[in-house]
Amino acid sequence: MTQPTTNSSTARRALRTVPALIAVAALGVAATAFSAPASAAVLVELFTAQGCSSCPPADRLLSAMGSDPDLGKQLVPLAYHVTYWNTKAWNDRFSDAEWTKRQQDYVVGAKGDRVYTPQMVIAGGRQCVGSDVKCIREGVEAASSAAQGTVTLELRPAGGDKIEVQVNAQPPAGDRALEVMVALYENDLDTAVKGGENAQKTLHDDYVVRRLVRAFKLSGEGAREGSVTLKLDKEWVRGHLGVAAFLQDPKTNAVYGAAATALP
Repeated sequence: MTQPTTNSSTARRALRTVPALIAVAALGVAATAFSAPASAAVLVELFTAQGCSSCPPADRLLSAMGSDPDLGKQLVPLAYHVTYWNTKAWNDRFSDAEWTKRQQDYVVGAKGDRVYTPQMVIAGGRQCVGSDVKCIREGVEAASSAAQGTVTLELRPAGGDKIEVQVNAQPPAGDRALEVMVALYENDLDTAVKGGENAQKTLHDDYVVRRLVRAFKLSGEGAREGSVTLKLDKEWVRGHLGVAAFLQDPKTNAVYGAAATALP
């Protein structure tokens, strides 16, 4: 049989995306059962690494979840590249010791004894293998039905290579102290991996966290507005950047709502 002529790289990417789209469809069946408003979407955090051969499927799933027209409105995806897979053969250019510590804090906080990749943490609580659709779906459903706060954010130019993020946050009912966290992430990143477990592969990454800062704290039940200024690296593609904000309990790690927007 004669094969149709097509761009080989486009075809390969399309084939790699199929399993992720099937997984998203499985998530979407359950997603119709809840309707979290965009201002109180569920935060899903993937801990991943370019040196980990089992991570690319989870990376693709996160990308597909975030870009899905329906599910993407109910989730705020973020990807943190950890450092413990870095070797002389390959050093993940997105990895940061801060992200490694964030993952360790989640594991310790949940009284776990194993740090692994790919790992998905849902709303600061449920922990799943990053490609386990059933576990992720159940975690998102549970988080969406729990008490939620609301988060809205507005981006303003701050001159030069800076952006001001204005956040309005309303905690859920109950007396708890929360932190308003702001993450700057980048999409559409391709890396030709030269060594390690993914050697000779070109990996695609989205929602890669570039900066994570604590904007301000919330105490009690009242809403509060605050801002934080983020510096943009010249190497980052502005049209691929986005900002997420979320409410997190520093004691329990629970996340009570999130929101995200692309840079204008």
